[in-house]
Amino acid sequence: MLGALTAAIMLIAVTILTAKRGAQAGGATAVPAPLAVGTALQQLRTVPNLHLIDEQGRPFSVEDWRGKWVILAPDDTACNEVCPITTGALMQLSSQIRADGLSGQVVVAEVTVDPWHDSPARLRAYRRLTGLDFQLLTGTPAEIHSFWKYFGVYYKRVPEANPPANDWYTHEPETFNVEHSDNLIFLDPAGHERIVNEGMADVGGRLEASLRKLLSNVGLHNLSHPDLPWTPTQALEDLYWLMGREVPASSLAKVSTPSATDAKRVLSGSPAALGALHDQASRLLGGFGDLQQRLRGLRGYPVVLNVWASWCPPCRAEFPVLAAVSTLYGRQVAFLGADTEDTASDAAAFLAKHPISYPSYQTSSAALDAIAPMEGTPTTLFIASTGKLAYEHIGPYESEASLEDDVARHALAR
Repeated sequence: MLGALTAAIMLIAVTILTAKRGAQAGGATAVPAPLAVGTALQQLRTVPNLHLIDEQGRPFSVEDWRGKWVILAPDDTACNEVCPITTGALMQLSSQIRADGLSGQVVVAEVTVDPWHDSPARLRAYRRLTGLDFQLLTGTPAEIHSFWKYFGVYYKRVPEANPPANDWYTHEPETFNVEHSDNLIFLDPAGHERIVNEGMADVGGRLEASLRKLLSNVGLHNLSHPDLPWTPTQALEDLYWLMGREVPASSLAKVSTPSATDAKRVLSGSPAALGALHDQASRLLGGFGDLQQRLRGLRGYPVVLNVWASWCPPCRAEFPVLAAVSTLYGRQVAFLGADTEDTASDAAAFLAKHPISYPSYQTSSAALDAIAPMEGTPTTLFIASTGKLAYEHIGPYESEASLEDDVARHALAR
């Protein structure tokens, strides 16, 4: 779990070409473009037919990847320092690969470095917990040793910290830890290892709540200050460079912003009360009485209630922030909208063009005074799980980080 433990080993162990990547192996000219931090391998090796086990317990071999580009990272579902961040970065990357219509050509995969913990059943539970949409693989200790030895990935069982962390899967104290290097590896359709990144994923400090809650204090530090960082955008650039394609500017812009489809996928499996909100995504519902009834039904969950109007420029400007953060935290926190002093047609038209993962109620500032004094729009109210007002933020949120901080402080911490 320790980040970048073997950067020096990897740099010595492989012959590399770092600054100049103007041509691909075999003489094919690469598309000139800004390149990411990956280290292109000058001498290509064909990965042998190593054997693993998929999350259904079925045999898997590296030959099954032939004919596709592969983006591969080590993982440990018991890791609380780096691996949840890697998973979050690969979720962003996988989402954009799918949006670009390349899912039939590209495989994104995590292979465990902890065969002692990571059974197929545990991998399936990790998928349900996080909503990830890429391949998870494990194996026997001997199979995992052979697999990662070939790629030069370091891992080792070490004693657990004192006091030990509790395992999210068993709910029992951990009995050992696994330290490992952090890598991102690219394979081509012929089975050659092409690029190696040595370092931690950088997701700009933003991580879905289901993954963020797995992080220890060290993990939270790594989330904000990753060592030798690579970003999903940089990984996408590396993939496109290998494929000899230009990266669409729209892909680079969207790589960290979930679409409505991705938000639905990420939020699937939420508790029933929250899932009902996601089923009504972007809908405009009834008046203040209906909002009050909904709030009563959400007792037991913290609520973030955003007061907005379609005619309000700051409200419109902060909607992408709300869309992103409600996707990150929507499996734990109830998000709602309150559309005020607006016409139903204008509000519905705005929501149709700006999809968001929760519904809004059409009401008025005067009615909302029963919850908190309204001083204008936008206003965001944080309501504790007991139904009491915890915090009122007046004005727009200008960044995801600022809203995430308030969700952590005024919703999740209570």
